[in-house]
Amino acid sequence: MSASKVLNFYRRKRKRFFGLYMAAWILFSLMSVADYIPDTISVTVGGAVSFGTFLPVTKTVKYADETVESFDSLGAAQNGICEMECRLLGLIPVKSVTVNIVEDTEVIPCGVPVGIYIQTEGVYVVDITKVETGDGTVQSPAKHLLKAGDYITAVNGESISTKEELVDLVRTSEGQELLVTVDRGGVAAECAVTPVKNEEGVYQLGIWVRDDMAGIGTLTYVTEDQTFGALGHSISDVDTSDRVTIAEGTVYHASVLNIIRGEKGSPGELVGQIRYADDQILGTITENQSDGIFGILDFLPEELAGVEPVSVGYKQEIREGEAEILMEFDGEVSAYTIQIESVNMNASEINKSLLFYVTDEELIEKTGGIIQGMSGCPILQDGKIIGAVTHVFVSDPRQGYGIFIEDMLSQ
Repeated sequence: MSASKVLNFYRRKRKRFFGLYMAAWILFSLMSVADYIPDTISVTVGGAVSFGTFLPVTKTVKYADETVESFDSLGAAQNGICEMECRLLGLIPVKSVTVNIVEDTEVIPCGVPVGIYIQTEGVYVVDITKVETGDGTVQSPAKHLLKAGDYITAVNGESISTKEELVDLVRTSEGQELLVTVDRGGVAAECAVTPVKNEEGVYQLGIWVRDDMAGIGTLTYVTEDQTFGALGHSISDVDTSDRVTIAEGTVYHASVLNIIRGEKGSPGELVGQIRYADDQILGTITENQSDGIFGILDFLPEELAGVEPVSVGYKQEIREGEAEILMEFDGEVSAYTIQIESVNMNASEINKSLLFYVTDEELIEKTGGIIQGMSGCPILQDGKIIGAVTHVFVSDPRQGYGIFIEDMLSQ
């Protein structure tokens, strides 16, 4: 083969390689940019949006079939929905984003620990166990019939809501088959279960159950109409990890008695006292959702007297860098600095949309970082509330996750 043919051969190879490289780069760029850009955003009337100056993306906004240059052009528009088309380098379509145009929202940021008490919707089955009978045998009457996560709502057609009611019906069954009605993942089911006598001669079904839960959490925000959000994640059963279906719930005044500092391998916790008395009730819990608990306050905690509401910061406004969390440990809400490491606008788990680490030396000295009971601490940046603390890294209590405040407010 002549030298010129060899040279042409390698030139063609180089062009193909360059073409494949460019195609791969474009594909990777599209995937990376599309993953960073959210599917849905909220923007206040007359507001603007940016996904970061490092993204070579142009945005075309359509409102009422009319194309406008920016959200500034929507200042006179009524609340509604726009579609925003994003293009890489102004040429390649990347993503279509749904834009909700909203009024400017203000809420009172809290950071106040509260006592949480909830009653389950029915009697919650925690586990299936065995019964040691008087004749020395071991039986499991509920095995393959009931299962952990079931909510027992009736026995022989008689509605029940407490474990005491269930125990009484089983004890007085005289060993007769019971028709147990359960809510299993939102679907009603019936199981015929026959109680057996234990060693003491008491009839049992061989199940562990509970009908209420209590603990300490942190109030995140209160709106003008006294609705509140807290925790930033759901209340889940400690044994099954399932989100609990609640019948009713109450928030109480609470005080911090002790702080167990977080250490590597141990998240630490707030040790608090819940004041279970009618005159200590703050409000009612109406919802237990994946993004927090929600309800209505009858009274604002004393620590929040005189606290001014702040504007809501939406996810596209959040930047990596300094922010602060609010928390009350000794009667006064204080601000503690954190550093936001990353903002994930399309997180598979909305409770882990913000990644941050604690930089405030006072908080590190006091708690070690983020500890149990601080879920719900509001996160503020540039004078706006942007999210709430949700999780701590067991491997490093100075690191934590947060949820966007707009996801909590969507409830």
